[in-house]
Amino acid sequence: MSLQMLSNPGLLWFIAGLALLLTELFAPALILMFFGLGAWIVTVLYLLFKIGLPAQLIVFAVSSIVLLVFLRKKLKPVFLGYVSSKQNSGQNIDDFFEKEAVVLARIEPGRQGKVEFNGVDWDAVSEHSIDVDARVKIIDRNGLKLKVVPL
Repeated sequence: MSLQMLSNPGLLWFIAGLALLLTELFAPALILMFFGLGAWIVTVLYLLFKIGLPAQLIVFAVSSIVLLVFLRKKLKPVFLGYVSSKQNSGQNIDDFFEKEAVVLARIEPGRQGKVEFNGVDWDAVSEHSIDVDARVKIIDRNGLKLKVVPL
């Protein structure tokens, strides 16, 4: 890329938005996504109207906060692994600790496997060896990974 391309605000906002969206994949708090979308809104407006830096910053702040306030509550159940036909979207995953799941891929100490919980496949770890189709109890959650024990 030439130095002139890297000084294009539209491209920089697009890259910043992409970086924020990718970061959301690794830190799923459902906040960075809205700032990434806000950066992309600035990209579009810059490309269409060539708005200046003060306007870019205002559009970024306002659009990110508006998206965060109005969409986060509606989208959070989707990103927490809820399946609407199996679980009420208003319920929190914390309500399911001590509940049962079924092992889909063998779990070994130090190696993760997979379990099905409420119709959704989850990565799972355990201090015990657990075979496929065994029933397990959920005892903890770390991000998108469940810690289970055999029943």
